[in-house]
Amino acid sequence: MGTWEQVIQEALIDAPGVFGVAVTHLETGETAGNLDDQLFQLASAFKIPILVTLMRDVEEGKIRLDQRVPLKWDERVPGSGILQELDAGAALTVKDLATLMTIVSDNYATDLILNLVGLANVNAHMRELGLGEIHLRHTCWQLLNHCVGMEDLEPSPAGFAEYERREETEDYEVLLDVSMPTLDNNVATPADLNRLLVMIAKKEILTPASCDIMLDIMRRQHYNSRLPYLLPPGTKVAHKTGTVNEVVNDAGIIYLPENKGAIAITVLSRGIKDKQAAELTIARVAKAIYDEAMGSKEK
Repeated sequence: MGTWEQVIQEALIDAPGVFGVAVTHLETGETAGNLDDQLFQLASAFKIPILVTLMRDVEEGKIRLDQRVPLKWDERVPGSGILQELDAGAALTVKDLATLMTIVSDNYATDLILNLVGLANVNAHMRELGLGEIHLRHTCWQLLNHCVGMEDLEPSPAGFAEYERREETEDYEVLLDVSMPTLDNNVATPADLNRLLVMIAKKEILTPASCDIMLDIMRRQHYNSRLPYLLPPGTKVAHKTGTVNEVVNDAGIIYLPENKGAIAITVLSRGIKDKQAAELTIARVAKAIYDEAMGSKEK
């Protein structure tokens, strides 16, 4: 039986890029990591801090989960998600938006929530929680803009069309590389994002009911080709993926069977040229930790 540190290193031997890993067993407090104090672009894993801050605002009575937000044609945000495909006029509840933001990583839903919550408030809330290394700079719209060399601060039909044209033709010059682990981007250390997951899972922040809502939403995740991929069928995983350019991420809670507790695990990456290989690397890290925690002899 190796230690957690060893199994992480073994899982990363042929890794197709640079991987930051942070792992914590919720019950024993055992932790391990790899480059866990380095900054990495979060991609859509930045939707976890947004979800937490949204629930804080709900608890404070600033926002209601059942209040409805109308979809507007001129506010659509491209990239992942389904709301951009719908007709304008539908009015979804804030809880629906939070669910879509998380389980299909809907970018339009995310930015609608950010309109309510505010990026600056998400950063401020992370500081209040003692998480000094979670830094959010861009909405989804702004992040996607930077990916294709645009700098439109607000969405518009013309901007949406231009984004799609540039992405299709690859006719653009990048002005800001969003993959870079700098404070110009949405970045965090694996250690701090994982600490946030631990707080949610152990219900150390907000009310237990709010934490349950967040975990329930994350358990409905539709993109399961990373952390859960190599785990035994039926393993419960509450998680949030993230992908942009050369970044492939996943962060969440793995619930172990046989009353062995649960594990918070964050895997962030950069320099990825082969997305499928990166997904498999994340899956291997999760499986290695799972086996170690279960005391499995299989290697």
